[in-house]
Amino acid sequence: MEFLKKKARIMLTIGLLFFAAGCSQEPVEIHYASDECSHCKMMITDNQFASQLVTEKGKALKFDAIECMAAYHQNNENKEELNSAKLWVSNYEQPGMWLDATEASFVRSEVIKSPMGASLLALPSYEAAENHIQDKPGRVIAWEEVTQIRMNKGMGMHK
Repeated sequence: MEFLKKKARIMLTIGLLFFAAGCSQEPVEIHYASDECSHCKMMITDNQFASQLVTEKGKALKFDAIECMAAYHQNNENKEELNSAKLWVSNYEQPGMWLDATEASFVRSEVIKSPMGASLLALPSYEAAENHIQDKPGRVIAWEEVTQIRMNKGMGMHK
């Protein structure tokens, strides 16, 4: 009888660990050239501009550009599942390295175009963003300013 109780506790613990692992808010793999943007429905093809939103329950919504994620998040801010979602952006200089959007620095480039036209690039720090604009003109902005950019139906972005 004691053996059965111990076995039940072990199985419960293992089950809880699997459940907790399934609810991770870590970024997921994006399958470039096959995954579709959750906002504009375009195929995600460029790993330098990709972004994703991961809900508290671990559901990942993938985007082809930072501006698509920002617009989607704003348009759906009343959805309870998005209240505690984690926002991830691809590091422009190291694609595949994910950055927390609320901690990253952004460049609104004058010479590099993102898939949706807002020319937004994510970098890991203010210093990295400043270094980037020394070579390629643009303006350093914070996540708060990114969220103020409005997307028009014709795909382009406007402030």
